Amino acid sequence: MNASKWLHTLWHKPQLRGDGEEERKVSWLELFYDLVFVVVIARLAHHLAAHPDASGALEFAVLFIPVWWIWIGGTFYNERFETLDLSYRIFTFLQMLVVAGMAVFVEYGLTKTALGFTLSYVAARGLTTFMFWRAGLHNPVARPLTERYTLGFSASLVLWVISAFVPGPLGLALKVAGLALEMGVSLSARNIQSKLPRFSSSKLPERFGLFVIIVLGESIVGVVNGLADAEQLELNTFIRFALGLALSFGLWWVYFDFIGHRSPRRDTISASYAWSFLHLPLLMGLTAVGATLQHAVYSDAELETGARWVLAGAFGLVYLCYSLLERTLQLTPEHPVRRVKGLREGTALLAMLLPLLPLGMSGVLTGLVVLQGFNLLHAVQVWQSSAHTPDVS
Repeated sequence: MNASKWLHTLWHKPQLRGDGEEERKVSWLELFYDLVFVVVIARLAHHLAAHPDASGALEFAVLFIPVWWIWIGGTFYNERFETLDLSYRIFTFLQMLVVAGMAVFVEYGLTKTALGFTLSYVAARGLTTFMFWRAGLHNPVARPLTERYTLGFSASLVLWVISAFVPGPLGLALKVAGLALEMGVSLSARNIQSKLPRFSSSKLPERFGLFVIIVLGESIVGVVNGLADAEQLELNTFIRFALGLALSFGLWWVYFDFIGHRSPRRDTISASYAWSFLHLPLLMGLTAVGATLQHAVYSDAELETGARWVLAGAFGLVYLCYSLLERTLQLTPEHPVRRVKGLREGTALLAMLLPLLPLGMSGVLTGLVVLQGFNLLHAVQVWQSSAHTPDVS
């Protein structure tokens, strides 16, 4: 085998992929890649747990968005142009390398480690931008999409590089403007996307579902840490521990029985975009729930007031996202979700109002478990009627 042919077997050209191929599954390498995001999210959750107030929640949200944007950029690149060659492994390793850098700096990514976080983001996003540009070179039909991405993302990176050397609110404003530009470019490409092969109806739901599992893991970590931090293991502490786990289990149940295994509607590209972007506030809410469950199990009196509001608000945000995500799915008229209109929204609204009542953290946690119980009663009915199979439509 000559050198040129040998190299060709190792380094494939990116090929435009779509839903018309054989069923695609998440690869072991993608699962390994996601592990680096476990670290980033864990550090973000740890920071929020230490600062469960309005300022901490805002800082958490601002830092979470670029982390998610890196993940979804790599995810959709693989969806469109995945290759199973040496280049795929090399690019994945490079992405893991720079995302690990983001993990190092993310806790104080807006203050004392802002420079490191900013440059790590620029490296991660620059790599994804280069991969899209390379894919466009080898796939002329996709070039209108990749050229728009390349130009828009590059302009955003310029703003991020400048922000690295501009302190204070102006630097933050440049970062926000850069993210807004990238998201605007992505949204503006809907018409181009609609002319390309459809997104995978098998792989994308699995990939997003696995990321939800990663985030839900923070709930388990928060509950366990809360029990481990308790100075005295009293009966009430164990009760709150059980309630915290019940809350996490219920969040998993509702998502994976009604959303996680389903694709967005196929009649419009807008449903796919809405489905994708709604996962951002959902994942932020799930992470915030996990971060504050530590306080729910072992409450710190000095932090309890802020933690109550963050926990209830994050839980309400999750259920609001559940409701909106269900609307992006293709549901038949007899689908059980249609028979409980208002259940998710009512749960979200009442959850967000709970901290107004004269309840401590234990009371708020109990109230959230009760509210979720109504959703689980419905979920049990659906689960039974489906003969314990994932497809309940």
